Amino acid sequence: MDKTKSKQTSEGIKKNQSLRKALQILEGMTKIQTPARLQDIAKSLKMPQSTLLRFLNTFIDFDYMEQDPATSCYYLTLKLADLGLRTQENFPFQSSLTKYVKQAAHTFNESASLCIEKDMQMLYIATEEGPGRMLQTLHRIGHIAPMHATGVGKLHLLNYSEAQLGELEKKRGLQKYTAHTITTLEALKKEITWIRKAGYAFDNEECEVGVKCIAVPVKNFQNQVVAGISVSAPITRLDKEKTEAIVRFLKEISLKASREMGCTQA
Repeated sequence: MDKTKSKQTSEGIKKNQSLRKALQILEGMTKIQTPARLQDIAKSLKMPQSTLLRFLNTFIDFDYMEQDPATSCYYLTLKLADLGLRTQENFPFQSSLTKYVKQAAHTFNESASLCIEKDMQMLYIATEEGPGRMLQTLHRIGHIAPMHATGVGKLHLLNYSEAQLGELEKKRGLQKYTAHTITTLEALKKEITWIRKAGYAFDNEECEVGVKCIAVPVKNFQNQVVAGISVSAPITRLDKEKTEAIVRFLKEISLKASREMGCTQA
């Protein structure tokens, strides 16, 4: 093998490993959640302190991290949050569909979300709270949620074949989050059949106790579900009349949003 090419390959591998460690540290710091000392971070990440220190100093140089001189603890800066907000704007459908999320939230004074599928899970890419409301749920931008236990997730399963549903069960499992969670493939298939006919989906306290979600699909020109728009609220605020009103409103939004995505069959 050419020595120059071999050296380039070796350097490339080293650079990839360095990047991997850098990302591991960033993600690890978000999980620690509080300012932490070098030895505590190293223990949490199972990384030598000498190696970790080099990365932390680089993060400080680029303003991604700071160290409190009084405690010697390291913590992430808001630069990552700024990057996240910029990235949010680059998501497919983000700019055109966010208006519908806001409409739903403000019309019913409840929480509304926009989600897409990512690796057999649901990713929240936009959220909006109704005026004066603050539903304490896990629905926040960047949050990952299971497909089988959320309304938006079950909508995306309309795209799945029998084989893909089996792969979902194998890869992600059908974890039980509450007493209402669907935990068998047979029950999930029945739910998908109902959703296909109804044109919308429910999360009846399946992911979080006390919270109900109503969701509708956004389809593209191939009639495939590419996103889901949902309204969530405590079950105490969702009586039959309000639920039916939300369903009607969301189905209208589904039609409009899908047409924007090029769907002619919505």
